[in-house]
Amino acid sequence: MRVGSDNIVQKLTLSQAVETRDALAKSIYAGLFEWLVEQINKSLAVGKRLTGRSISILDIYGFESFDRNSFEQFCINYANERLQQHFNRHLFKLEQEEYIQDGIDWAKVDFDDNQDCLHLFEKKPLGLLSLLNEESTFPNGTDYTFANKLKQHLNSNPCFKGEREKAFTVSHFAGEVTYDTTGFLEKNRDLLHLDSIQLLSSCSCHLPKAFASNMLNQSEKPVVGPLHKAGGADSQKLSVATKFKGQLFQLMQRLESTTPHFIRCIKPNNFQSPGSYEQGLVLQQLRCCGVLEVVRISRSGYPTRMPHQKFAKRYGFLLLENAASQDSLSVSVAILHQFNILPEMYQVGYTKLFFRTGQIGILEDTRNRTLHGILRVQSCFRGHQARRHFKELQRGIATLQSFVRGDKTRKEYAVLLQRHRAAVIIQKQIKGMNAKKTFKNIRDASIVIQS
Repeated sequence: MRVGSDNIVQKLTLSQAVETRDALAKSIYAGLFEWLVEQINKSLAVGKRLTGRSISILDIYGFESFDRNSFEQFCINYANERLQQHFNRHLFKLEQEEYIQDGIDWAKVDFDDNQDCLHLFEKKPLGLLSLLNEESTFPNGTDYTFANKLKQHLNSNPCFKGEREKAFTVSHFAGEVTYDTTGFLEKNRDLLHLDSIQLLSSCSCHLPKAFASNMLNQSEKPVVGPLHKAGGADSQKLSVATKFKGQLFQLMQRLESTTPHFIRCIKPNNFQSPGSYEQGLVLQQLRCCGVLEVVRISRSGYPTRMPHQKFAKRYGFLLLENAASQDSLSVSVAILHQFNILPEMYQVGYTKLFFRTGQIGILEDTRNRTLHGILRVQSCFRGHQARRHFKELQRGIATLQSFVRGDKTRKEYAVLLQRHRAAVIIQKQIKGMNAKKTFKNIRDASIVIQS
């Protein structure tokens, strides 16, 4: 252990040696996990740099309740409480707040809010996480003293119930879970001594060296949080619960800045057999997940909503009268009256129109039929224009062809006429030569006879 500027060698008991060995194994596992995630993110960042957008899938572990629940189930169920709060806020609180802010007539639907359970975990200084971190800083703190401190400070909380010996029960949104505090403090401290980091640095493999280097680099950064017992490396000053809570809040900030879509998985039976549905188990999960409240709000609420400007732009051309000079709200109301949509099937807000399930489909069908008719008229008119243009083009081509053929024929006739005249001249010359030759022969013969 490093105390101030001195190094002190302390022999460990068997249980302490096992804990130190396990802490080293867990640190190597954590370093490898973070390294793998970093490599995957580097490969995925190429596409994100090109588009500037991303789609993320968060596959969360389900709510856990076993025969023996320890620190791992404690953290997992706390994360589920926080994610359930986000689910409630997104689907219930924000939904109903939007109705109220837009000034529509709405009767609030009550739902189970798990804020009290979150206060039990996160409240300072007397919350489960704060008391756990506080007890982890005491050198003489044990799991038994931690359990007693919880019973002493939290018994008045309706979501907490102290049990015998080292156990306590928390009323989660999904039901009551009893936790055994055995090993809570050791798992929360997660001590990693400086000589363990030096051991990693001496490895011949480059990955453990990189893990040790990262731990030493983190130790140079200022850390705010509960301190551990002397002997832990500086990089381990934050407790596991504090790190988990910090990472969970980073995740919640990420979720708050995105547009979430939820998929609820329901386990049909406990035997993993196909085609078998245990009604009680399925109903319990539906109630715990808040699905029944979602159905109630969807049935009594207005799941389809559209701003006045968008509604008027999308359906304004369906009006029988010209409404170009009217504002978007007047156009929207005129459309609703024209199509005889019942008043109980919609509400007009300050900025949006709210419709019950299926009402917007009537307008969409009418819009699609009208657009289809318009397209048919346009296609017929465009076909008529194309055929007329084609006929004009065909007549022009025929006229041009007749001119070309006439010019070609006249040129051929001129050549033929020239050849005919040349043939006549040649024939005349040959006939004249033959006549002269015959005349000469007769004359010569006549002269011979006369002589």
